Amino acid sequence: MSQIELGIRNFLSRHPEIEICHQAGLINRRALARHLIANGVGGPDGLDAVVASLRRYDFRDLEGEGPELYPEVRVTLKDRIMIIDFEKDKALLHDLQRIIGQFEYDRGDTLKFVVGRTSIKLFVDQGQEPAVRSLLTRYKVRRRLDRLSEISMMFPDAASETRGVLAVLTRELALNDVVLAELLTASPELLIYVRDEQVAKAYEIVRRLQGSSSSPEGTTRRPSSRARSERRTRRPIPSARNVGPPPSLEERQSRGPSVA
Repeated sequence: MSQIELGIRNFLSRHPEIEICHQAGLINRRALARHLIANGVGGPDGLDAVVASLRRYDFRDLEGEGPELYPEVRVTLKDRIMIIDFEKDKALLHDLQRIIGQFEYDRGDTLKFVVGRTSIKLFVDQGQEPAVRSLLTRYKVRRRLDRLSEISMMFPDAASETRGVLAVLTRELALNDVVLAELLTASPELLIYVRDEQVAKAYEIVRRLQGSSSSPEGTTRRPSSRARSERRTRRPIPSARNVGPPPSLEERQSRGPSVA
């Protein structure tokens, strides 16, 4: 892979909206090449080289079959969640075992924890803060996030083996300026955490994905950019029935002069 092709890939990975517009047929290749050069991809005199690299670039369908699963997703919301990021400590894990018994999962209480390489993150209802208050004083808190909402998305089992399921959601959230505070997976369930002030927008995006992912009967998905390119480069081959030998000299003379 050349430096230009690598630069194109890195730039487009940071700007997914460009690939979306290209898949919709809204991007002029030469204009995109100028934009890439203006952003440091290729030299100022390398317009033709960038255009050639774009012509070879595989603008694949990034979504795969992920959107097809969204109509089957079951969504639930829960607000007033807080996330506490502790510095990793073995004693903290022992104390968490004691605290778990104080939560009623059947009643809907939230208590989750994730053990990373350097930290332990605790997800808990803000109303249950008294149950974990002793941890806040005994162990070092690296970061605390309050006033979060949890969006639970229960996918069908096929989601675990389908390409692009998560990419569809994260791309739409990014394009709409929704910041993910945290994300957890327990396949086929996906849990995303956003600020309370952004939960309405995030929920609206999820609902839109549920409704727009299923194509109406009789409609088809837009072909990929490669398929459109191949279709444009094909030329019809004349049928052998329409191609005959050229007329002889006697036939041309018998027809008389042609009239312009």
